[in-house]
Amino acid sequence: MKRTALARKTPLKAKKSMARKPLAKRRKKAQSAKQKDCRWRSEQYLAFIRSLPCCNCLGPGRDPHHVIGLHWGLSGQGLTAPDSFAMSLCRACHDAVHRSPELQQMQPAWLRTTLRAGLNQFTGADAEALLHALAFLEAQEQ
Repeated sequence: MKRTALARKTPLKAKKSMARKPLAKRRKKAQSAKQKDCRWRSEQYLAFIRSLPCCNCLGPGRDPHHVIGLHWGLSGQGLTAPDSFAMSLCRACHDAVHRSPELQQMQPAWLRTTLRAGLNQFTGADAEALLHALAFLEAQEQ
């Protein structure tokens, strides 16, 4: 005996649209995260850093490296330290710093040298950000 499907007296009506829009929500979160990010960014300062020699091997440094692994709350997963906490490294040394905890411990000395060179070059708001970074660095090392 063959059974037939039950017939509904009234058709089903969805209260909400069945179409999902997860991308729109993600975009809003991404935009609000960008708006809340108040880390200092300066393309001019990064160009200056690219012109400096590598802090490790003194070769031509073309990669601005932002500090990592120092537990100062400057960087983390998905976050980059402000540009005032960047130093010049060549590509080989940059890769080595990311692999070596010993080289990561050298970052404060390299950063201090880079910040002092930047203070001789920049004025105004840029110099203020560099002074703030230098003061933060000295406070963390005490």
